[in-house]
Amino acid sequence: MSEGTMPGRSKVKQRSSNNAKPLITTPRGTIKPHKDFDEEAATGQAKKLHRALQKPVNMAVVISILTKYTVEERKYLEDVYNVQFDENLDAALRRETSANLQATLLALMQWENQFLASWTRRAMKGLGTDEKTLIEIFCGRSQAEVQNVVKAYQRMHGRSLEAELRSELSGDFRQLILGLVQLGRNEDELVGENRARELAVELHAAGEARRGKDAAVFVRIFCETGCALLRRVFEIYPQVSAKANSIEKAIRSEFSGDMKTGLLTMVQCISDQPAYFAEKLYRAMRGLGTDDGALIRILVSRSEIDLENVKEKYQLNYGKSLAAAVADDTSGDYRKCLLAIIKSWA
Repeated sequence: MSEGTMPGRSKVKQRSSNNAKPLITTPRGTIKPHKDFDEEAATGQAKKLHRALQKPVNMAVVISILTKYTVEERKYLEDVYNVQFDENLDAALRRETSANLQATLLALMQWENQFLASWTRRAMKGLGTDEKTLIEIFCGRSQAEVQNVVKAYQRMHGRSLEAELRSELSGDFRQLILGLVQLGRNEDELVGENRARELAVELHAAGEARRGKDAAVFVRIFCETGCALLRRVFEIYPQVSAKANSIEKAIRSEFSGDMKTGLLTMVQCISDQPAYFAEKLYRAMRGLGTDDGALIRILVSRSEIDLENVKEKYQLNYGKSLAAAVADDTSGDYRKCLLAIIKSWA
């Protein structure tokens, strides 16, 4: 959810702020809006939250409230809280929490586009670039979501995201990511068999059928073609491949490194986005260490979009519930908070 004002609700006097799919199944989030969440309800929840944040802190109540409501409702609650009490909710959460629990609660209090813009900035800060995070944010999300991140980045940092990415990245991968943030995808394009076959043939000619790939063709088709049409292109591709290869196999044979990962991510997300995020969560928790950043980022950012779908794919593909995996890999109030987002207290 991007910045907005809740329709039909009186605006609370407050400080000014500049902070302001796999279409195979209907996307379903775990956190859903409440029709009766008006100023009176927000006031009652703000009082409960304020009491819970006084020592001794009742973290169970804090988690319960902040994972019950949508980000739009949470931001409204925050406005009420900040007006009613002589402290800022963000400051109170920072004072009373730490580490991964704090990161999760603060993520819940951000608009999704601002949250992902912050992660984008973090991925480009310092000596090295975190290409893995950039691939998840830009190759793993819809054009509408990417557009919201691009706008939020400009507002938050006063800089063009495209210009920043241009200076941070290089080669074919840079062209792929720039193609995505330039927002040139035509989602109104009709899904015609002849057009899908033409594009499949063009991809084959630019890759498997020639000595030395033409990456620019892949960038153009992947970044400018509507997702519904691209799904059909991917289905047809084995029919035009001389070796009857899938589009995934063709990409693996022709590309390497971040470009390969980016293209494969796009194929997976355009074909089945919940399965992609289920895999990302699985990889974040497998092995000895946990990638808490990815875990928090995905669970929070997908909680109102398709986390129920992601849970189903996780169970189907890995033979274990997402809640059980998170419970095994985390602990304490951090675990309770993530399970509350998932809507499972197992």
